Amino acid sequence: MTMATLELAGELKVSVVVRDGVVHSVEIDSTRPQLANRLLAGRPADEAVAMVPQLFSICGRAQQVAAELALAAARGAPAEADAQQRRRVEAEIAQEYLWRALIDWARAAGGQPDATRLAAAREAAAHDDRDLLREIVERDVLGGDARQWCEHERVADFETWIGRGATAAARFLGQVQRDGPRHGASSVPLLPRFADGPAARIVAALDADADFERLPAFDGRPAETGAVARLARQPLVAALADAFGRSTLVRFAARLSELARIACGDAPPAPLAGSMTIGGGRGLGWVETARGLLLHAIDLDGEGISRYRIVAPTEWNFHPQGALAAATVGARQTGAADLARRTEWLAQSLDPCVAYRLEFADA
Repeated sequence: MTMATLELAGELKVSVVVRDGVVHSVEIDSTRPQLANRLLAGRPADEAVAMVPQLFSICGRAQQVAAELALAAARGAPAEADAQQRRRVEAEIAQEYLWRALIDWARAAGGQPDATRLAAAREAAAHDDRDLLREIVERDVLGGDARQWCEHERVADFETWIGRGATAAARFLGQVQRDGPRHGASSVPLLPRFADGPAARIVAALDADADFERLPAFDGRPAETGAVARLARQPLVAALADAFGRSTLVRFAARLSELARIACGDAPPAPLAGSMTIGGGRGLGWVETARGLLLHAIDLDGEGISRYRIVAPTEWNFHPQGALAAATVGARQTGAADLARRTEWLAQSLDPCVAYRLEFADA
């Protein structure tokens, strides 16, 4: 990442302070600028929406779908995502998960990314080739049938999969499990699935709170979003959460369960994208991304953008009192290296869409 890109995207600095062997405090400072309104307000609406995936390239397909849905709602035609938009969103979720499994997890498990496998994954994502996607997921990530994974319901099923160690993903999650399956567990509430009814309350808070884009809250409290929230009722994820809390391990497992579902071509448990009109000439588009809930809100003046707001998943999960902070404060330090590793894995399980730095200090 170049310095110019870093300045445009911003970064997160996570400062962890230890006192008497216990994490005393966690400070999360974000330099991520709120660019949407600055760059898009005053432009013709169609031009602004076309610019969105170039300006916000992380989860670029989801960003574009959210923008398209928000504009349609602002024009008075709110709707759920159509079939093409849904496939774009799912293909991007799968791509993000594959990148983590085939690059980051492969390295963490002591290997190196395989260029041939990465090229195949890129091909599947670029062309939304679901047959190739399933082949890659089953061979290189799950090490077995995706349908069988979707049918797992017990902790023992998951532990058997880890024990086989057939893929780098299994070996990496085995490391996380052996280090402590409860590490990173957070009591911060899950953000309800947007389709289940929180929309009106979130929109009201977005309008009432000038800081909502930077510090979003649900019913006045931080909330966690992402695969673990979407799949909270899925049998395996629910069983793991009951056993270990909503921990780093469980967040990673939820991603694999969602990846298996997409590979099988099954419908999601709830819509992944939609929109709503929030007043005359005002619309909201929402998309469930790999990292969690993404919101775009557009205010129109005629056919021009008068105001453009984006609330990204990173702002939910890396809220100063959000999931990362809540899971870390109070944790007992068994050694500086252990704390650094567990905090790194926790940050990866929440997956910010900007660069981040972890810093540790003794009080």
